Amino acid sequence: MKFLEIIMLPVVVYLVICFIGLLIPPGSPEGSGYDTVGWTLLVVQVYAVPGFLIALMVSLFANRKKKIAG
Repeated sequence: MKFLEIIMLPVVVYLVICFIGLLIPPGSPEGSGYDTVGWTLLVVQVYAVPGFLIALMVSLFANRKKKIAG
């Protein structure tokens, strides 16, 4: 169960960033081919992956502090 406690917050952060990225309208002109959901999700990964990694580090650090404290 420790693994689920550690990984749950980063996964939620990742999914929230992806969802927010899908809500933002595309900035490219209509018909350019870059206004699809797949392309948007690919571009959102630039923000979602670092957000996941930062949340994972915070989660690991918090779990380590909790383990040391008792």
